[in-house]
Amino acid sequence: MRVIYLFIYFYVPILISEELIVTSNGKRTFSETINISENTTRTILKNESTFTDNQGDYGIQTCLGTLEKTNSEVEFNLKCEGINQKKEKFYLKVFRKTDENDAGIGSVIYLGGTGKYKKMIDKECKYAIRYFREDIFFFRQMCKI
Repeated sequence: MRVIYLFIYFYVPILISEELIVTSNGKRTFSETINISENTTRTILKNESTFTDNQGDYGIQTCLGTLEKTNSEVEFNLKCEGINQKKEKFYLKVFRKTDENDAGIGSVIYLGGTGKYKKMIDKECKYAIRYFREDIFFFRQMCKI
């Protein structure tokens, strides 16, 4: 009997936990850079993308933010607004600090949302990004709900 209780306690939450997986691709539509110092640049970015998720939703997303490069260290800090086909909106903070510019792993925090995205507010998720060219990217986000 004790084995059954242990199974229920440890494994049932894992079996019933849900995951949101978002896949998107997009394009950097605006970029302007200034040199802050000899080794540091700051770039203002605008990215536009489309997305699908593992729950059957799809939509568009726009992100604005900064990219700061110091020597080989790169720091992204973006705020995003997305809307799905049901007109449900979400707002994100997307950030990462890495020594690579063309790929990386970072974090997404849901800042706000309507509809199904209300339950995501304050959730932190992981993402991976890979650039095809400097202006074309592929993005995958995974969240425990």
